[in-house]
Amino acid sequence: MEEKILIKSVLEGYHFIDKVVKKLDFDVVSKSVNSHSAYGYNETINLACDILHLTDRKQKLLFLKSMVENGIKSMNTESAKILTLKYVDCFSCADISKMLNYGYKKVLRLVERAIAELTLYFYGKGFNKAKMLSFLSSEIWLLGIYQNHLKIVRKVHQNPQLVYI
Repeated sequence: MEEKILIKSVLEGYHFIDKVVKKLDFDVVSKSVNSHSAYGYNETINLACDILHLTDRKQKLLFLKSMVENGIKSMNTESAKILTLKYVDCFSCADISKMLNYGYKKVLRLVERAIAELTLYFYGKGFNKAKMLSFLSSEIWLLGIYQNHLKIVRKVHQNPQLVYI
């Protein structure tokens, strides 16, 4: 269950990845430009380490984006369409229901099934929950989305009349 919540969190953060990568690029360029004015060996080393860290984060985020895209490409057409509309194009389930002429509950089921399918794809690539959490350890914003989802799920379990999607 928590694995699916983690993948759902990654999907919700998907459309922010490009913005974060652009910010990382800006920070790398800024630090590189400022490195010429470094005063001493330690400051130069610190700037170089910062640049390497930012570059590593960028590489991880682009890898994660690629994993999501390849996972969606590997799915059946309906699941791929549902995930693309919901998490890449950012349409609500109600909008998707109208677009595809499906009932709202059917869209909810299809989204859940597609998330489960993508979770299996990540597992097949060696990304279980522990590895994903470790991989995302420097991405506090994605882990925050995950923690919020966990809180919601706990509330739903306490009050079964609530619906979680």
